[in-house]
Amino acid sequence: MDTSDVILLDGGTGTELRERGVEVACHRESIWSAQALIEAPDEVVAVHREYIDAGAQVVTACNYAVTPALLAREGMGHRVEELSLLALDLAERARDESGQEVRIAASVPPLDTSYRADLVVAEDELRRDYTRLVETLAPRADLLLCETLSLGREAVVAAEVSLESGCGVWLSWSLQGNRPGLLPSGETIEEAFAQAAHLPVQAHLVNCCAANLITDAIPRLAQLTDGPVGGYANAVDALPGPFDPLDPESIDSRPLDPVAYADAVQAWIAAGATLVGGCCHTRPAHLDEVRRRLRG
Repeated sequence: MDTSDVILLDGGTGTELRERGVEVACHRESIWSAQALIEAPDEVVAVHREYIDAGAQVVTACNYAVTPALLAREGMGHRVEELSLLALDLAERARDESGQEVRIAASVPPLDTSYRADLVVAEDELRRDYTRLVETLAPRADLLLCETLSLGREAVVAAEVSLESGCGVWLSWSLQGNRPGLLPSGETIEEAFAQAAHLPVQAHLVNCCAANLITDAIPRLAQLTDGPVGGYANAVDALPGPFDPLDPESIDSRPLDPVAYADAVQAWIAAGATLVGGCCHTRPAHLDEVRRRLRG
């Protein structure tokens, strides 16, 4: 494949903010990176800028945890629109400061705790809350990134609502702990894809899981669609061992430095991926190594 066709996404935002000294509490017990929008907006801009400088052509706004359910737990349910727009403001500021032609994606995330398919609410509630998010995000975003989705029907509603906005939409599922080919729901990638196959999204991806799970998943996706596929992983490989479906992050894993991560990304590209980047614990150095190999 001509690697000039490959689009480079950014890397982890919440974990990078933490590396920079910003207090980002556990995503299971807080509003995660959304707190930085309030307490450290300049650092959010700085993270976006570092990824742009490392070669990112698409930057995702820091609105992953700006959902009605998560904010309501902190007594902030009335700030969904305000913080969503602030996240886009900060991403736009970073793009403007960089002087680069960068697309801004708005995250359309799980409405509740990541990886927990058991917490996905009924379809009418999904549609109501996703509509609230999309109506705020779509007029300002270059694309809507439905990401880290753990259940087939959750992904379908997120994508349907996003497509109704007229904005470009990418659909990305997460995978389960150390179990290749499975969503946290227990559905296979093929089963999840089949549920959403009628939707005219622009790309299908997998994200926010171990890199070796994405290495397994890219050929599966490439067999299911003629459209663009891709992935952005956490900076680890999953290892065999005990697995708790209610705590999928408790798996044994091996961290990946920039070189090892870029090796994994090259395998994805060889298998057909044209959209690649990083998720949790990937840093600008990981992205820069991928960029170096892509662009020579």
